[in-house]
Amino acid sequence: MSWTRIGTEPLVVDGEVGAPRARAISAALERVAVPVLALRSGRAEPLASGALYVLGTSLLLLTCRHLFDDGASAGDLGLPLGDTGRILWLKAARPRVLVDPEADLAAIRIGCRRSAGLLRRHWQAAPFESLASEVRARTYVFAGFPYAQMRRVGAVLHARPVVVFARGEPWGAHLKVSYRRVARRADGLQIHAPALDGVSGATLWAVIGGGAETVDCVLQPAAVQSSFKHDAYVRAEPVGPFFRLLRSRLG
Repeated sequence: MSWTRIGTEPLVVDGEVGAPRARAISAALERVAVPVLALRSGRAEPLASGALYVLGTSLLLLTCRHLFDDGASAGDLGLPLGDTGRILWLKAARPRVLVDPEADLAAIRIGCRRSAGLLRRHWQAAPFESLASEVRARTYVFAGFPYAQMRRVGAVLHARPVVVFARGEPWGAHLKVSYRRVARRADGLQIHAPALDGVSGATLWAVIGGGAETVDCVLQPAAVQSSFKHDAYVRAEPVGPFFRLLRSRLG
């Protein structure tokens, strides 16, 4: 079993994001957005998305809680080791699952230092403290791995990530960002945006600072994707309350 990532062009659903900025952010998120795989009948199958965060000597995978709804356990999950083609199965990583009792959020603590080191070698992990800020922005970006853009060829799972820029606004206790069936690619081509099954658990980042045509900006984690309605919206869970819960549990 192995995994390989295919190159992608970022999508702009609405708002003004210039191609240089979109591509620079997309390139940065390629090392941040992590596909979550499941071991089923001896094969690696796509399940969800996530991102890694560092707390002291601990490494946490932040994702959605509902990936465990069908009885999956953390030991059944695997994370690719970057573009090496190898998959780290968490049954050997001493995982500990921490869930939010109210929001659709979960964190998997990697308890094995060797496993944590391997993941940090191949993925970019953000500081845990970056989850603390309550941020609002005009534009958000998320990156994940939709089932619609995965294909199996022999024993290899080929995955094309999706990187989406869209405007967002508070929606009760949630964050809502636009998601249309047609989006503009960074090269200007209008395409059909894929269904987002498999992107659940992806971090939504607030794009802060600079102008639409500039590259420099700050990406601040704001929420985690929990559901979507095609041609309507993406719904996400703000991470601030979960940060405080994790801080109290993990010290």
